[in-house]
Amino acid sequence: MTAFERPDRLRRFSKAMAMLTTLGMLLIAAAMIAVFFIPDWTRNLLLARLGQAGQGLSLSTGHLTAAAAITAVPVGVLLFGLWQVRALFLKFADGQVFTLASARLLRHFAGSVLAQAILGPVSSTALMLAFTLNNPSGTRQLVITLSSHDYLALIVGGVLLAVSSVMVEATRIADENASFV
Repeated sequence: MTAFERPDRLRRFSKAMAMLTTLGMLLIAAAMIAVFFIPDWTRNLLLARLGQAGQGLSLSTGHLTAAAAITAVPVGVLLFGLWQVRALFLKFADGQVFTLASARLLRHFAGSVLAQAILGPVSSTALMLAFTLNNPSGTRQLVITLSSHDYLALIVGGVLLAVSSVMVEATRIADENASFV
């Protein structure tokens, strides 16, 4: 039995996922604001993003401002993607599954997942450069981080982009077929 044979199941699941996505967006936004006002959280963020290379970095106001600006880009893309997938779940909850609007929302979410795959390593490198740019010659650092999460985001984003393209084509064909009747 597919989910579409039981639309009530898809509706309940989609409503729950929309609420979970909303909660996640609020928590992510609050955490990213708080992280730059609580030095221990900032240090933990740097350690998570840069590994041990982030341990001895100075947390001056200028560095925190640069870190906030650099981090705002991937967090903004993440929040945009979550907003898109939230809207997609709400459409599913409304019964709008195979529609052009749903396909486009999935495409936007896929784009944000792909962007995250690129922004992860780029923002880590930019953070380290921002924190060590004013260091004396010979003590500046360049860090390039790649993780399996970046690779997974690239693959998942690609799959979602392909599926959204298939959905766009399917809605075009369905609209074309409906016009023949």
